Amino acid sequence: MLEDINNIKKDIQEYIEVKLDLFRLQIAENLSRFMSSTLNVAILGFLSFFILLFLSFAAGYFFASLLNSNELGFLCVAGFYILVMVIFLIFRKQIIDRPVIKAIMKLLFPKLRDDEK
Repeated sequence: MLEDINNIKKDIQEYIEVKLDLFRLQIAENLSRFMSSTLNVAILGFLSFFILLFLSFAAGYFFASLLNSNELGFLCVAGFYILVMVIFLIFRKQIIDRPVIKAIMKLLFPKLRDDEK
């Protein structure tokens, strides 16, 4: 009887250790997935910024050649960005907030995706 209790106690301790290890692994997986996604977004954002910067210069000079005025060419590009900013401000919840929240939830709680299927 005493031996059975000791065996049960040992099994419970092993079970708790295994559960803690599993919890740590799940945290590490979720954290690494989140950090990887964050790094990917940062690198793509950095590269996209420079691509957009040089395309903006090209568009500014293109419009400048059409309008025979550097100021008007770059003013056209600035006007386009102002229009994009206004549209973004109006629709930011649909464009940014909801998709970002869903993406973070999928990253941090992958089991929710499995349950939905």
